[in-house]
Amino acid sequence: MVLLINKADLVPIWVIAMWVKQLSKEYPTIAYRSSITNPFGKGSLINLLRQFDIFHRDKKNISVGFVGYPNVGKSSVINSLKEKKVCKAAPVPGETKVWQYITLTKRIYLIDCPGTVHANEGKDDIESVLKGCIRA
Repeated sequence: MVLLINKADLVPIWVIAMWVKQLSKEYPTIAYRSSITNPFGKGSLINLLRQFDIFHRDKKNISVGFVGYPNVGKSSVINSLKEKKVCKAAPVPGETKVWQYITLTKRIYLIDCPGTVHANEGKDDIESVLKGCIRA
């Protein structure tokens, strides 16, 4: 598991640095900004994926799933890695409805998954809207 803190440009740098430091204690963590023309953190993510590729040479291929809450930018991250729009992204939750497989390299495949909401979350409409689980 790798944690990707997307939309890192929307908060102060010191906040991102603190989160990366804290979360890195348990999992590899990368600050990221999804942009087709000017991404941040793309090199770090590509290098990490290459390391996984080298480490798992015995496998035919590697599938990397992008999982998270609705509307956190999973599709946008994949678009920025491919440097073009290959996944439909929208400013409202629920745009990705089915898994989409995208080829990054000959051996690395990216899976764009619909947003996930845990069973105990979003029990009422107000909570669901505030967490971005459903469209307002």
